[in-house]
Amino acid sequence: MISSQDHPLDQNRLSRLRIIVGSGPALILTHDNPDPDALASGKAFATLLKSAWNITSRLLYGGTVQRAENHVMLNLLTPEWEHIDVLTELDQYSAVILVDTQPGAGNNRLPNTHTPEIVIDHHHPIRKKIGVVPFSDVQPDIGATVTLVNQYLEAAGIVPDSDLATAMFYGLKTDTRGLSRGASPADKAAYLKLLHLIDYMKLNQIEQAGLSQTYFRAFSRGLQASLLYTQSVVADLGAMLRPDLAAEMADLLIRLDEAQAVLCLGIHDQTLHLSIRTKLLGQDAGLLIQQVIVPPGRAGGHGTMAGGQVPLARQEKNLLVNEIIRRFLEVMGEKGGGKPLC
Repeated sequence: MISSQDHPLDQNRLSRLRIIVGSGPALILTHDNPDPDALASGKAFATLLKSAWNITSRLLYGGTVQRAENHVMLNLLTPEWEHIDVLTELDQYSAVILVDTQPGAGNNRLPNTHTPEIVIDHHHPIRKKIGVVPFSDVQPDIGATVTLVNQYLEAAGIVPDSDLATAMFYGLKTDTRGLSRGASPADKAAYLKLLHLIDYMKLNQIEQAGLSQTYFRAFSRGLQASLLYTQSVVADLGAMLRPDLAAEMADLLIRLDEAQAVLCLGIHDQTLHLSIRTKLLGQDAGLLIQQVIVPPGRAGGHGTMAGGQVPLARQEKNLLVNEIIRRFLEVMGEKGGGKPLC
């Protein structure tokens, strides 16, 4: 057991969490189209509840998990997650727990009329509804939500098994780009501790996940759609077969030497998805996307990465896309036209 002097979480706060969770079962919900940080954080919190207090939980997500690495991770390390389209019968749970998302963020299946009992997240901005949540731990200065949940495990004296440690390590690694993006001292400490517990063979299976011809065709179209401005890149991907393609394209394009900021956007399932990436020590992506998003869209992020969604209902698609691009280029101070990247 780690003492309160050695750890930012004292036993009083841990006891308060226990009281708010209730007798179970608890519902753990993350954002739609969950990434490795979300998948790992949710499983880690479920482990805390079961190992510390013998409280059962159910893990649910909306959307899809299609990115090759994320899909392998889901099946290999975090198969406890269940997919849902509509969240119902919330009264059967003693607590609803949001992990890696917040009420009012617009990227999870929790009805706006329902207030969760617990929220654990690291995204900016902190939503107004957090003020009425009985127990919240939202820290935008932390690089990954899994780092926050790891603190709860440590405070309860729980050492993750190799599958959970590998999932947590990969979630932390991807959200911070191996500690190079928005990593705090707490992230670095968690990274090094988890490193000694992971299953390297399973980690390699995830990181070297196979890719289909469809994937390479989509990437080729994305590169051909990319326009390079003075210090910015914009890629309008049009219709996307999966919602996380915009994020994956943005991760690649920000590596371009000339790029200080990247906006990738595309449409999936009647929703416009946008992702922004910025260079380290440049524009804050979380603040930038708040200047770019248009109502009724929702967006969030921190440091060098951010994302958002805008429902297309009753909106003219081309006008919406053009307005978001215009706002982005205006914030970035771009005056002239863009040149094709390829």
